[in-house]
Amino acid sequence: MLSVLPRVLDADVRALAAHWEREASGMPGEVSVHLRTRSGAVASRRAGSPHYAASTVKLAILVAALAEVVADRLALAQELEVRDAFPSAVGGTFTLRQADDQDDATWSRLGDGLPVGVLLERMVADSSNIATNLVAEQIGFDPVRQAMAAACAHDMTMNRLIGDERAEAAGVTNIATAWGLARLMGALDAGQLLPAPAAEQALDLLARQRHRRMIPAGLPAGTWSASKGGWTAAVNHDVALVRPERAPAYVLAVCTTTGLGEAAERLVARLSAVTWEHWTRWHAS
Repeated sequence: MLSVLPRVLDADVRALAAHWEREASGMPGEVSVHLRTRSGAVASRRAGSPHYAASTVKLAILVAALAEVVADRLALAQELEVRDAFPSAVGGTFTLRQADDQDDATWSRLGDGLPVGVLLERMVADSSNIATNLVAEQIGFDPVRQAMAAACAHDMTMNRLIGDERAEAAGVTNIATAWGLARLMGALDAGQLLPAPAAEQALDLLARQRHRRMIPAGLPAGTWSASKGGWTAAVNHDVALVRPERAPAYVLAVCTTTGLGEAAERLVARLSAVTWEHWTRWHAS
């Protein structure tokens, strides 16, 4: 857990890791945390442990879709038909359930078309499952995997669409780690995945996040952050780029597989607050 930042001492990093441990110890299941900057890794707690990715995979899909736009293989103005039936990774089709989604606006357009740009915003800001599947099916899984590989997030996988329960029952799933999510967000911020205009577009969409109960909830009001969370009955994850006004930017990723629901959200928010407290104190002038 050696820091690569000249103003951060090993003792500081150990103190942060100990504070994380006090918050996470005794929790059921697995709690993973990773903190990094453009310079590299700063601190970790079980960051390589695999978790079901839930909606955090939408971060990689966003990067992949914008890379396709840059390559002129996709256009933001291109309209995709809105539908709820999708191909299963194990053959046949499955039907997505509106009750499991947060995006009634897109569901109200079943049978109509919506531009890719609108679908990307709803995929990120609303964590729309139906928008995600429409975009992911259009571009395919390979560009998503290429985005993960380009960020050196080799421990993350995307093997099926959201809501593909038949594939899930067959053991075909999507995996995320705190390490991989932080690498992906950090590489996006560093301009390693997209040209500058497209990278800023991605971060702008992520900064419009409406689901702010985890990492953003642990930050002081008004703090700029770009984040993408994911949650089910079993997991609560979040990854965020945070830009303090008086300290360097950092990326924090927290993955929890605890089955605790709102209690796990509060844990992620506390880990975010703890990280902010230590980080800003390290860099106080």
